[in-house]
Amino acid sequence: MQGAIHTALALAVLIAAAVLPGCTEVPGPEETEEFNRTVSVEPGSGLAVVNRNGGVNVSAWEEDYVAVTAVKRTVYGRTELAKVGIEVTEGDPLRIETVHTGMNVRASVDYTILLPSGVVLQRVESSNGPIELSGVRTAGTELRTSNGPVVVNGAPSGDIAAVSSNGGIALRGVEGYVTAKTSNGGITVEDCGGVAGLQTSNGPISAEISAVRGDVTVSSSNGGIALRFAEGLNARVVATTSNGRVAVHDLPLRVGESTGTSVTGSLGDGGPTITVTTSNGGIDLSGL
Repeated sequence: MQGAIHTALALAVLIAAAVLPGCTEVPGPEETEEFNRTVSVEPGSGLAVVNRNGGVNVSAWEEDYVAVTAVKRTVYGRTELAKVGIEVTEGDPLRIETVHTGMNVRASVDYTILLPSGVVLQRVESSNGPIELSGVRTAGTELRTSNGPVVVNGAPSGDIAAVSSNGGIALRGVEGYVTAKTSNGGITVEDCGGVAGLQTSNGPISAEISAVRGDVTVSSSNGGIALRFAEGLNARVVATTSNGRVAVHDLPLRVGESTGTSVTGSLGDGGPTITVTTSNGGIDLSGL
């Protein structure tokens, strides 16, 4: 009898826990909380953003201060939102960071940041979520997310290095040199100042090669590669695929060797080597 009573009591406790308001073990309606802050900054100063879980969107505007909007999100109750803090540390660089104040936090933060055109974005990190830039000034800027795409539409005056563990990378209108690396996703490069290296483990690559300043590798473990070379580019090109064909068209490439699955040749006066490789897919080389 006593065992039966204990069993009944335990079952009653479980049922009560499941129906009590605020229970956070079962996902429910999304709860949100918004954070807003403006910060005065000096022209030429820098910005760094570190997010733990969520997206980061940074774009330029005409005002002379930084505007930060952060939206916390969770489906596990408002107590989870209280475990997430937004820290804004003034200085050069200005630092915006997501801070977890509790254990096993089940909440994300999405940032929207408006940046004066004279401020340099130095770095953006996110553990899980997309990174998007528009018209932001860069200078050796690092963009890194562990799970999500990286998209840049316009970045005056500097280089960008973009990394994603799982997501596509699209870089357009970057005035400097670009580097892109992802473990799983495609890479697109258009209207950029130059290419320093492109690599994906699984996905296609489509890129305009306007300039190089040293040897460059463009590689995919599984996907086709299409490169369009600028007129007047001086470089040596070595393209190889394990399973596919290498095609050259509308390109003044002086071919030294061609086997169908590989092509070696020179553009202009030759120069740094652009090595293009894929394990499974075709390679298309053409002019801009």
